[in-house]
Amino acid sequence: MHHRAHPTRGLSSHSSPSSSTPVRSMNVFNPKILDASIRDVTSCLTDEQKADVLLSAMAHLQIDRSRTLIENAVQSCLSLSRLSSGNAAKARLMRAKARLAAGLRVGAHQDILAALELQPDNPEASALMTQHVVDLGKPPVQPHTTPGFSTEIWREIALWLPPRDLKSLLHVPHVLSRIASELLFQRIDLHLASEKRESQRSADILTRIITDATFAGHVKTLRVFVPGRETFPITFQTGMLSNALPKLTNLKYVHCAMRWKDMFAFLRVLETVSHRLTGLSLMPSDGTGELRFPRFKHIVQFSLHSTGGATTQVYDFLLQNKTAIRCLSLHNPNWSFPTEAISIRNLAHLDFQGIFPADSRAFADILSSGHQLESLRLECHLECTASTQFREFPTALPFLHHFAFSLIGYRVNDHDLFPAISDFLKGRTALRTLQLTVPSADWALKRLGYDATVWGVLPSLTSLRSLTATLPKDVAAPVAMWLVPRSVQALSLQALAPVNTLEFVSQLRAGMPPHLRYIGLSHFDVDDAQAVIEQGFPMVSVARIDDDYYTVSKKNGIVKLEEWPKGRTQYNARDWLECYGCNEAEWRDPTQFL
Repeated sequence: MHHRAHPTRGLSSHSSPSSSTPVRSMNVFNPKILDASIRDVTSCLTDEQKADVLLSAMAHLQIDRSRTLIENAVQSCLSLSRLSSGNAAKARLMRAKARLAAGLRVGAHQDILAALELQPDNPEASALMTQHVVDLGKPPVQPHTTPGFSTEIWREIALWLPPRDLKSLLHVPHVLSRIASELLFQRIDLHLASEKRESQRSADILTRIITDATFAGHVKTLRVFVPGRETFPITFQTGMLSNALPKLTNLKYVHCAMRWKDMFAFLRVLETVSHRLTGLSLMPSDGTGELRFPRFKHIVQFSLHSTGGATTQVYDFLLQNKTAIRCLSLHNPNWSFPTEAISIRNLAHLDFQGIFPADSRAFADILSSGHQLESLRLECHLECTASTQFREFPTALPFLHHFAFSLIGYRVNDHDLFPAISDFLKGRTALRTLQLTVPSADWALKRLGYDATVWGVLPSLTSLRSLTATLPKDVAAPVAMWLVPRSVQALSLQALAPVNTLEFVSQLRAGMPPHLRYIGLSHFDVDDAQAVIEQGFPMVSVARIDDDYYTVSKKNGIVKLEEWPKGRTQYNARDWLECYGCNEAEWRDPTQFL
């Protein structure tokens, strides 16, 4: 309701309405009455008249600061079917000037041409064409110049760049520098109680988060690492974290790797902050103790890797988030598969390491209910007969892209186990990653059927990109490589017994897939890494020998190896593998949230 002024308000007691003394003030009560009056007046106009008013109003805007307003206003005018050619040309020229101010020369050129088609003699359009489009034969982006893209387009381009390239852009005097900074700091790594340089870096980041709300608003993933099992206190760092966490208003994912007592204090602070986390990853470095989990109820990605402790608190937390969890990674060699605590039918990614007791029906539960599973990794202490369960569901998991079955230990003779798994995998043309490993190929052949049948299924997996396997004892090395699908780009082999490594890899070379970029060798006796790679895998970009990574390059026909620093391999190996086109070489680490 508008508070209207009284007609005689503001006149003296001796004045009359017909007095020649001007009224100096209406003493308006509503400060928005001008906006209301404009709205009331324009509501009485036709659409064409409203467009005329809008174009007149736009002439008062600052072109370089109002491009979005002008773009929207011009588009609304041009959508009118009866807009006059004069107003259409005027609208086009206004948008052309706004686009020129923003560096969008191609769009501006199109608007100027459209205006000239409407009014060939328009002097303003002719002048703009002369000033900004002198030679129509030249390309819109000249060589050795930066294209005049909008910030939004530059951001879309930067989203495709790996972290290494984004770091290079930080030093470029361009809007890309700011965009790269925002993208890089969406994930923050804090190394507490570490070496002096890393501790100082973490303290600087926490200070920046506390004092800079804009910077803090970019952070979506927080990873906190406290190395080893040292008992020195981190009370000061925990205090800084408690001050920083409330500032992280867009925080979605948290990974924590530290002693369980410190983790307990960290989770207590995290719980007091009212962020709606969707991802939580925990790795107690001492592997023991009873964690008290936060009362989160919307966790979509959850990971816990430990070596001890009871299951009560963990299962309660899983039940609390049963309907929400889509990605689950649970590693504890002493725990059984938590069938009752999770909803397998809701999971898209499942990674479990633990015990499958003699009476376990966990494999059947996973295969019968995991209709949406895209990735499945099982690292087993096997005590049950799993082959019959795989035989029950030969066509289960229709959307499976990544599969891993690794035996850590077993107390069962199941001669049909690996033949059953082979039949389960046969013909899955959508499978991209396969891992099949056993502790001993000799005993696995005798007790679990790990023989040539396993390797024989490989040619049917036509889309396979990554293969990790123990070579069966009854398959010759040269033949084995020819059976590997030609699509494989990452290959990891586990030694079956002490062998002459140089002789072994030389036998493999002839049958290597043509596009191989990554090779991993585990439990091989390697004295000279460079000689092994040069002899067997000179075509790769990255090599891994046990826990050591190397960048492989050639100079004057000679293979050169550059070992990766430990900090890179321990915390950011996947990021660097991606830089070399080997992002599918290894199973996704749970700290790398989806």
